[in-house]
Amino acid sequence: MTGRTVTIALLVGAIVASAAAVIDSSHDSRRLFNEWQGLQKQAYRLNEDWGRLLLERSTWAAHDRVEQLAADRLMMVVPENEALQLVRVDGQTGH
Repeated sequence: MTGRTVTIALLVGAIVASAAAVIDSSHDSRRLFNEWQGLQKQAYRLNEDWGRLLLERSTWAAHDRVEQLAADRLMMVVPENEALQLVRVDGQTGH
């Protein structure tokens, strides 16, 4: 084997190794891109769910709804003004 043949064989080997690395890198890139797209879709769906849950929470906690449930289920009523007592706290203890 001459020096030129060895050089050509080494260059061919380097080209084949480089081509294999490019193929592997392209495959990884496509796989990661597909995974990223799936995660983007999942994030979008989760964001939609979060928005729906926030809306549902605000609906369940609406003042009118809570007041109606208190009246219907617990028989609670808003006291008349005459029944209210205001307590003034002036920051001193009662000793």
